[in-house]
Parts: sequence; C-alpha cells; structure tokens
Amino acid sequence: MNKRCQGPVTRMYATIIALILVVSLAGFAEKGKTVVIEADGVSQTVYTHAINKDALMREQKINVGPYDELVMSTSALKDGSTVVLRRAVPVTLVCNGVKRTVMTAKQTAWDAASQYGYSRDRYRPFGNPDRPVVKGMTITIGTFTEKTLTEDQVLPYAIESIPDESLPKGQEKIVQQGQNGSKRVTVKIVTMEGKVVSQEPVSTKLLTEMKPLIRHVGTKQVINTGSLSRYKQVISMQATAYLPTDGNGKGLTRMGTRARRGVVAVDPRVIPLGTKVYIPGYGVAVAEDTGGAILGNRIDLCMEDYNSCMSFGRRSVPVYILE
Repeated sequence: MNKRCQGPVTRMYATIIALILVVSLAGFAEKGKTVVIEADGVSQTVYTHAINKDALMREQKINVGPYDELVMSTSALKDGSTVVLRRAVPVTLVCNGVKRTVMTAKQTAWDAASQYGYSRDRYRPFGNPDRPVVKGMTITIGTFTEKTLTEDQVLPYAIESIPDESLPKGQEKIVQQGQNGSKRVTVKIVTMEGKVVSQEPVSTKLLTEMKPLIRHVGTKQVINTGSLSRYKQVISMQATAYLPTDGNGKGLTRMGTRARRGVVAVDPRVIPLGTKVYIPGYGVAVAEDTGGAILGNRIDLCMEDYNSCMSFGRRSVPVYILE
C-alpha cells in the first residue's frame, strides 16, 4: 500500500518544486503590488507581479545598461516600494598621470573611484571626495595618509566693555584683568601625495577657562572750554541776545549782579538762577537774569554791543547744563 502511494506523492512534490523554479526564474509572482519607478526623468506608478527589480524592468520594457544601477527604497520589492534607475555617465579617472574614461552610475567621486579598484583605505579623490558625479567630469585620484595630532592651544581672553556714565567719554577703568584659557585639540591631518590637504577636527577639550578683561568705558560728554567741564544735561532752546542797558536800563541782573557778557537770562523753572551753562558759539555763562518774554525753553544772551546782538539774531541752540 505504501509503495503504491509513494509514486503519486513524489510526482506532486516534483511538480510544486518545478512551479517554484519557474516563478523564480521568470521573476513573477501571483500576488500583485503597486510600486513607483523613477527612470530617465520620469516618475510612474505601476501595478506589477514582479518579485524583484530586474523582473520589474523587463516587465516594463525599460532597458538597463551594464553600468546602470537600480536602487530600491526597500530591501525587497513590495507594495509601496520605489525603484530608481541611475543611468551611468562617462567620467575620466586620473591617477599617477594615467587617464582612463569609464562609465559609472555612482553618486560621488569617491564611490566612482572605489568602483574601479581605488580602495578607500589607500586612495582618495583630490578636492571634495564626496562631490556629486556629473557627466564628463575628471576625477583626479591620489594616495593619501591620515594621522592624528593633539596639541594644547591658547584661548585668548575676551574684552568686555561696559558703558559707564560716571566716566568722561574717552576714559576707561579696568575692573577685572583678563586671563587666557587653554584647550586641547585633536585633529586628523590628511596628506595626499605628500601635501596636507585637510585638517579635520576630531575633539576639543577645555583645560582652563578664559577670564575676560572687563572695563568700564566712559560715556559722559565733556566740553572743552579751555579747561574741561562736565555737563549733566542738554536742553534745546530758542536763543536771543540783549544788551546790558536793556530792561530797566540800570544794567543789573535779577540776582543783583552787573549785566555783562557771560550772563544769560532764563526761566528759573527750567534753569535755576546761578546755574552754570555752556552755549556753543557763546561760551560758558551763568544764569543770573530773567525777562518778561523769557519763558520755557527760551534763553537770552547778554552781548557787549548792538552789532553783536543783531548778528546773533534768533536761533536754536543746545544749552549744556554744567556740573
């Protein structure tokens, strides 16, 4: 009984194995899938029964050259996969003066050189080895060596300047002396054909912190009136001129002093009497007088003669309130 059943069972397994081999060799399966093909600048979505990328290309009648490359977004062709066809282009490889034109579908100069036997542990393209491959480009290859160098470097101290209104402009005060720091830097030095082509940082370790120099920089304006006088405020005012004999004709100011050049009339609510001021073009003066028309931001400058008063006229001036 067992012997009579053995024949049909064996034939059945043989048939199944044969079918599997046919499917494998043909590259097609019963269950279909939707995939995306990107080739020759065109992206298309197709429904396929292909079980691998090569069968897919045959099914879609897309010619794949001997140096072209097929790249899939997934490890195996399945529903939702994207297959990209990279067409090979001619490039020229130059090494030790020997040129040869080859076809490559690689994406970087280094990959193209590696494809033709220039191993990465010994050879490297000059320039940026990861630059994109373009049709007709020349890739010059040289032998290279790498070594690691570690050295301690100085961290120069920084200078921090802090504005200080208590100091005259142009003066400064050191409040903290600067101190250099240090760091330990490790770099990888790449040498090609005996020449250093790059120094790539590997690591940096801070050894001692830098201590900045801190200085206060004066911002207070200073007026040069023969001797330096500091001011605490500037008021924009309308200025006119008057003679010592104007007003009551006695030549006396509101403070009872003699009216003269260097005396100005002000509104005491704006500039208190007795305040020392500086007016560009007039000089240092003292607010000792008032006037019926001198209200708010008005100031009247005492002159020595009529012509000076007329020449001065009426103008806007900055009035510096001195300390």
